[in-house]
Amino acid sequence: MGSRNKEVNSFRIALMIFASCCSQTIFADTFETPAHLQEITKAFLTQNITGEADDTVVVTVSPSIAQLQLPTCTREIEADFPTNTNKDQATGIELTCNGTAAWHVLVPVSVQINTKVLVAKQTLMPKEPITEDEIEYATYDKNHLYNSYFKNKEEVVGQVAAHLITPGVVLTKKNLQQPILIHRNEAISLTAKIHSISVTMQGIAKSDGSINTTIKVYNPTSKRLVDAIVVGTGKAEIVA
Repeated sequence: MGSRNKEVNSFRIALMIFASCCSQTIFADTFETPAHLQEITKAFLTQNITGEADDTVVVTVSPSIAQLQLPTCTREIEADFPTNTNKDQATGIELTCNGTAAWHVLVPVSVQINTKVLVAKQTLMPKEPITEDEIEYATYDKNHLYNSYFKNKEEVVGQVAAHLITPGVVLTKKNLQQPILIHRNEAISLTAKIHSISVTMQGIAKSDGSINTTIKVYNPTSKRLVDAIVVGTGKAEIVA
C-alpha cells in the first residue's frame, strides 16, 4: 500500500511539472513578443521616412513596449502613422491586429534624422568674408534645425557673418549675408540696356547693396533716381 501511494505521489508530481512547463509554453506563445513588435515598428518607420542621401535615420522604441501583453495576431500586424502626424517627427506608431483576437495600440517612439551641416570652425567676425578654412561639417538632428541651414561649402564661402558667430554654431541664412558690393554715396558704373544696345554711365548709389539686390541710384545724366540691380563690385544695371 505504501508502495502504491509512493507511485501515485510520483505521478502527481510528474503531472504538476508537466502542467507547469506546458502552461509556461502556452503563455509565451499566446502573446506577441516585445522584440517582434519593435521590429515591425522600426521597419515601418525606416521605410516611410524620407531623407537625403547622407541622412541617417535612428529610431528608438519606448521601453514601455515590454509591458504590453497583446495576443498573438493570426494575421499580419498593420502599422501606420496616427492621423495628422508629421512623419519625420512622429512620436508614436499605431499597430493594429485584425486577427481572431483583434487589438489596436499606440507604440511611443522617437525619430532622429541625422544629417551633416556646416558650422563655424572658429570665431567668425561680422562683415568679414568667410573662407573654407573657417567652416567644417557637424552632424545634427534635422528635427532640431532650422530649414535654412547649409550643406554645401560653395554656398557659404565668400558670404559674411551678419554678427559675431562662435565656433560650433550652425550656419544659416539668418546669420550669414552676401557681402556689400556697393556702398551708399559711392560712385558706381551704371549700365542701361535697351534691346541690343548697352550704355554705361556713372551713377551715385543711394544705399548699400549686395549681389542681385535692387538699390536706388542717382543718374546725373537724367538728374533722376532710378532702380538698379547690383551685378558686381561697384556695378549696377538699370531695371528696365
